[in-house]
Amino acid sequence: MHITQGDYDGKAVIISWVTTEEPGHSHIQYGTSENKFQTSEEGTVTNYTFHKYKSGYIHHCLIEGLEVIV
Repeated sequence: MHITQGDYDGKAVIISWVTTEEPGHSHIQYGTSENKFQTSEEGTVTNYTFHKYKSGYIHHCLIEGLEVIV
């Protein structure tokens, strides 16, 4: 899993991961406290080939509207 900043304001993140099996869904559930996942987002899945190499299934999901706590 890889997490990157998703916007210039710091209120979004992009969560990425790779699977080797069929792509399935790029679905993330999250919430404001442990074991309370009241929000979900659906992402995208891609893969690529380069000569004889075939990548795994690369999933990306953007989570926006996060609260910045200083």
